[in-house]
Amino acid sequence: MQKKDTRLRIYFLIGAVIGAILFMAIYGVRVLNFTYDGWLLTGKDLQQHYLGWKFFRKAPWSFPLGMHDYLTNPDSISVLYTDSIPLFALFFKLISPILPATFQYFGLFGFMCYILNGGMASMIVSRFNKSRVFCGVSSIFFILSTPVLQRLFGVLSENSRHTSLAAHFLIMGAIFIWMYQERFKDYKKDAVAWAVLAALCVLIQMYIIFMVGGIMCGYLLSQVISKRDWKRVLIDFAAFCGSFGFFFFIVGGFTSLLSSGGTGFGFFSANLNTFVNPWRYSTFFKKMGMTDLQYEGFAYLGLGMLILCGICFIALIYKAIRLAMKKQLSTFLKQNLKKRYAFYIPGVIVVFVFSILAFSNLVYLGKNIFIEVHWPTFIDNLLAIIRSSGRFIWCVMYMIMIVALFVITKIFSGKWQKVIVVVCICLQLADLYTPIHRLQNQYQKVAKEDDSLVTSDFWKTTLGNYDRIVYYPCNGYNATQMLQIGSKVSNFDNIKMSNFYLSRYLTKKQERIRDRENAKIFTAGQLDDRTIYLIDYARAHKYKDICHIYEVDNKIIAVKNPILGLKEYTDFLVGSTNRRVELDMSFASLGKSFLHKGWHSQLYKDQGAWTTKQSVIRVYSDDAKVIKVTIDYKAGKKKGTTYVKMNGRQIGKIDNLKSGSVTFEAKVKPCLDIKKVKYINWLFLECKTVKEPQKAGDTTGKGIMVKKVTLSYVE
Repeated sequence: MQKKDTRLRIYFLIGAVIGAILFMAIYGVRVLNFTYDGWLLTGKDLQQHYLGWKFFRKAPWSFPLGMHDYLTNPDSISVLYTDSIPLFALFFKLISPILPATFQYFGLFGFMCYILNGGMASMIVSRFNKSRVFCGVSSIFFILSTPVLQRLFGVLSENSRHTSLAAHFLIMGAIFIWMYQERFKDYKKDAVAWAVLAALCVLIQMYIIFMVGGIMCGYLLSQVISKRDWKRVLIDFAAFCGSFGFFFFIVGGFTSLLSSGGTGFGFFSANLNTFVNPWRYSTFFKKMGMTDLQYEGFAYLGLGMLILCGICFIALIYKAIRLAMKKQLSTFLKQNLKKRYAFYIPGVIVVFVFSILAFSNLVYLGKNIFIEVHWPTFIDNLLAIIRSSGRFIWCVMYMIMIVALFVITKIFSGKWQKVIVVVCICLQLADLYTPIHRLQNQYQKVAKEDDSLVTSDFWKTTLGNYDRIVYYPCNGYNATQMLQIGSKVSNFDNIKMSNFYLSRYLTKKQERIRDRENAKIFTAGQLDDRTIYLIDYARAHKYKDICHIYEVDNKIIAVKNPILGLKEYTDFLVGSTNRRVELDMSFASLGKSFLHKGWHSQLYKDQGAWTTKQSVIRVYSDDAKVIKVTIDYKAGKKKGTTYVKMNGRQIGKIDNLKSGSVTFEAKVKPCLDIKKVKYINWLFLECKTVKEPQKAGDTTGKGIMVKKVTLSYVE
């Protein structure tokens, strides 16, 4: 056993060294600098993870250990829900006093992922092939698996930068236990192995526990089929669930503050073409059809692995024909199935279940729904916790890789095994050259914080005079705004926020409770003088005479006491006292709050909003009866005419193919109560030649881009 352990360590070391080399080649050493954090402040999930750590670090210790109240004040939340890798967050917080003021561990975590992914892969392959060259070369397929390239640090232009989801050594660890089950005959050793995996899933990435748990179920089923070992089932389940429950509690995972899941099961899925669809991760092939949200189920095998699978398929067909000609095929299949049925049957079941979850009830082939299954609402609610179910396809992807390498080992001679795998890995590297080069360009250069939405000196100086930031309403600002505000807040020691971009949303009940409490504070005029309230236009209008309201970087802030040097907020009702209202429709603007329906989803840094077949803007009048409406717009690509109407009456028209500015005069009605629909004026932009978009991101339904709408008082 000791000799076997030594050999296994050598295989692990081979894969680990290759993993370390590949990490350095792709990301360089800059990201390993603990005091370099600019690359983590470039937006999206990567910024969320780092800011989660920064706030957790400065908070005093509490119990459960992962809790702090800096992001959901006055309530506490776990560092788990910013996906800040609790294992690292807890350890480095423990030694925080000796660490530099700026400290990040995400580069180290990525380096560790490459090492462990490579080491685990090499050991798995060594189960059926003892060649060190074969194991080392084969491990590259796993180290550079496209989901890891996509997830670890990712590309700025993608929504899939989710670092802890690159910890695929946890998935491979579960596969390792199954493939080396004879090493885990001892009940205690077996239980400890699964308990450790459960703990690591909680402390690194909770979502992976569902994959590891599914593989464990397959492993235990094989034990029941082969040995009727129900005792092992009970012990391992108890160890796995007990470990999960204990560490989930310790890190503060149990909470009533956040929803258990969200909508979207069936949309964040895998496409039937996922194994051959390169998306943006191939040098030779273009993206195939897929929906915008199916990046969650991305599992491109790569050119080299696809050719390897093709070789395996042809070799198996050839062998089957030869056996059939000798009339030995039936005997061979029966003997093979009888010998390994306890492994095959659970393996097929696990692949089938993971595939069903990954493809979901809305099975897409390209951009079209291939199969649609309708089921009761309670099933959707139950599956909400794993709404990004496309990720389960990763397990299937790794099993395909393992089976392909196994078949090569069993059919070809030792020399040809090495030749085939080396040629295929060269093709794989050539195919991945473009995405790897893209990552090199991004991470081997100095990156700067993206603070384009918070450029005012207010966030650097005046902000330090306050202790708390309250979002009212809770969901009044989007994730990008919250991240950039949070980044500026994190530069001060003791400022707490009432909400943040988390992996789970606040429950609707919690939002209502908080909004009611803030409504009472504003109504009574009891604003805290050390609190900044980030409000929306409706609250600004309602409470304009109760507090001081300012506009800072397209954000509306309300405070108890005046702040010198800030621009006072201008109300949005056009009239004799407020003769000009400008509604900027860019992504970061306040004007887009008045977009009602029929608009394309806006992307970060969009300079306006694209119309569809019928797009509507809300217009509010104070005492104006007649106003001028000026629309600044950018031409679209769809020929046609956009008709402009106010309250159903046509006031003008726009040529879709010409950019510019147009002005029309319109009659409006005074808004006596902004909450009542009957007092709102509706500005319609309609174009019959533009189709309604079928889904988010559908560009075929774009009319014109409205950049700004200016409302001017006439009478």
